[in-house]
Amino acid sequence: MSIFKTAEAGDVKAKQLSKEGCKVTLAVEATPALVSKCFQNAAVQVQSRAQMQGFRAGKVPLDLVKQNFGGHIKERALDLTVKAAITAAMEQAKLNPVAVPVLTKGDFAAFDDGKAFNFEIAVDVAPEFDVKDYKGITLTKKTETATDAEVQENLDRVLDANARLENTADDAVIDDKCYAVVHYKGQRNGKDDYKLSADSELIDMAAPQTMPGLADAIKGLKKGDKKSYETKEGKDTLSFEVTVDEIKNKVLPKLDDAFAKDMGFDTLDALKAKVKESLDEEAKQNARRAETAEIEDHLIKMNHFDLPQSLVEEYTESSLRNFVTSMTKMKPEQLTAEQRKSFEERIRPSVEKDLRVGYIIHAIAKKENLEATEADWKAELDKSLASAHNKAEEKKIKVFFDERKAHIMATLGERKVFEFLKNNAVTK
Repeated sequence: MSIFKTAEAGDVKAKQLSKEGCKVTLAVEATPALVSKCFQNAAVQVQSRAQMQGFRAGKVPLDLVKQNFGGHIKERALDLTVKAAITAAMEQAKLNPVAVPVLTKGDFAAFDDGKAFNFEIAVDVAPEFDVKDYKGITLTKKTETATDAEVQENLDRVLDANARLENTADDAVIDDKCYAVVHYKGQRNGKDDYKLSADSELIDMAAPQTMPGLADAIKGLKKGDKKSYETKEGKDTLSFEVTVDEIKNKVLPKLDDAFAKDMGFDTLDALKAKVKESLDEEAKQNARRAETAEIEDHLIKMNHFDLPQSLVEEYTESSLRNFVTSMTKMKPEQLTAEQRKSFEERIRPSVEKDLRVGYIIHAIAKKENLEATEADWKAELDKSLASAHNKAEEKKIKVFFDERKAHIMATLGERKVFEFLKNNAVTK
């Protein structure tokens, strides 16, 4: 920790050299006075850790420290000077950086006690734009209820999930709609291959097959029939001997009160009502998501501005790592350059959209005074506490809300903005 007030008024001079998009380049001068104070500060910090024979650690006289640890002092003084000067330069230029400024140029060889030090920095700042065209957005009216056909389709899936397989008559033949139980042995280029063999394999004749040619080969066979066939896999010849053990048909349960009772409902009408209720809620959620997507697309279309590329890169990298870790068996560092490039190209548009929407929503919140308040946060906390079942859950909820307060406030503010936009939209 610094024991001096390092940068005072007049110790730093800053001049903006350029601005391209969200990247600002500043020329910064640390005056001789600031550099000298940083050297003094550095000497004291090095002294606190210096060790020399005949002295206890940290008790070496300052003049001996300067004589024997000059290189360490200079290195530390440079670090202190740059940090103090950058902080002061940001304040002078009235910049709000979104990432750590990067030192791009400096004559480090000329850095010395009592001499001015000049360098340049590049810093990404938040985009500056006047948000527009956010009132009166035209939205397409969305259906918020499920149709009778959708309810029936859902019930059909429930029936299918509860279907059973029954053996067919002995004279039945395999067709596209049945299931077949078979066993087979296979050879690759005339040699037995255990990977091409199976016992009691159940085959859905209506579904794609992993074993090439098997479904077509057994079509029309009866229980107990045997058949040999060959197929090609690349340059290899695969040959099989297959026997039909069973032929089964899928039997769906009857959609009636008895089935409804098996599903936990008193009557079929009660089951249908529950399915309708669930589908209606799903339709409402889909409608809200679609409205939000329409609003976001409109805002992006009507508001053009550059994004801080350092944030784009940072969030793209974070999203890439999360995606690779959760969706593949690889670690991010195992990706080839080509794989990484492919992932980045897929992820970057989504990252840029999220960043752009975030800046626009923030701008609208500021312009319309829609920021979340302490009262909003307290109301959300009370709502969550009402769902707690015991004191332990209440304590966890309170801790979560305290630790995540800034994030929760931001989410509540964003919710306010979208409610405002929807209330001011035109639905057709």
